[in-house]
Amino acid sequence: MIGIIYIGSINRCPYLKNYTNCLDELAIDYEIISWDRSENTQAEVVESNAQAHHVFKHPSKEQRSPIYKIADFYRFRKYAKKIIHNKNYEKLVVLTTMSGVVILKELCNQYKNKYIFDYRDASFEFFKPFKSILKKIVINSSFTSISSKGFLEVLPEYDNYVMAHNCSSFETLTSNNQIGNSKVVVGYIGGLRESDYMKSLMDIFGNDNRFEFIAHGGGENLQELKDYSAGMNNVIFTGEYSETQKKDLIKGLHLICYNYPESFINNLALANKFYDGLLYRKPFLGNINTYSGKLIKSNDVGISLDLKDKEYKNKLYDYYINHNPQAFEKRCDLLLSEIKDENKVYQKNIKDFFMNEI
Repeated sequence: MIGIIYIGSINRCPYLKNYTNCLDELAIDYEIISWDRSENTQAEVVESNAQAHHVFKHPSKEQRSPIYKIADFYRFRKYAKKIIHNKNYEKLVVLTTMSGVVILKELCNQYKNKYIFDYRDASFEFFKPFKSILKKIVINSSFTSISSKGFLEVLPEYDNYVMAHNCSSFETLTSNNQIGNSKVVVGYIGGLRESDYMKSLMDIFGNDNRFEFIAHGGGENLQELKDYSAGMNNVIFTGEYSETQKKDLIKGLHLICYNYPESFINNLALANKFYDGLLYRKPFLGNINTYSGKLIKSNDVGISLDLKDKEYKNKLYDYYINHNPQAFEKRCDLLLSEIKDENKVYQKNIKDFFMNEI
């Protein structure tokens, strides 16, 4: 029996399928332990054949005071530790760093070299005690998967990192550059988490008749952002969307906005929208001061600029008007081919881990 641990809502963990699909294919039994932290608790929805899904139902706001957060994490640790002890899983899959932090003792002792560590985001690696804990989680794993090579800047030296791209489908679409809009449509797609960042985008594009700025996604600050955009005739907020709507929303864009501001978390990550742009043939607007921005520039799949550049809008407009869609699509195909090859290696490592005797 395999145990899968995730310190969050499974509804927000699409990469879970990388492991459950393999386990289903191999007909290996597994269970899931997760934490529904939302205040409006709803049943966890996951398409899998798990023997059991243990859900820790305890509300915990993301903006909660660190002291209370620690107490909440301790409660989840007790919950997960008890299940792990009672079930005595043969192997584990640890999804994200904090899932590993709360069961560190078990990983370093009972499950040494018997778990996959799936690393997805940088968080407190600048804090030495946290980095020391992270190192223990990494070096005691059978292998550690990473969703961005940028993370290698903050991760410990280790011989068994495996690239795990946030891309499960390679269905590509030919770009439709005749969207029926004379303006260049710049689109943001995803959760609206950082108000200052979204406002800076509105300040850049608002009331410039060369552009239309569309934000697809919801968040607690949606109304605040709508209010801020009042009087801007080319800024649109559409609100929350379902995954099934995503393809059509992206098809309606000329450029995908992937110019997150610099921060410890943003600088090294590679978001899902990077793959959306390649698959749906949409050039990126990136931030040259981040790993993703440098990747966009080096592969020539968009334009990466400094948000402080006084010629920001002019350079973006000139890029889009003059770019060659056919050449761009060939570069997308080349990059997707490399990603496919790395995904095959990742899938093989997962399969070998589950099949090999302990």
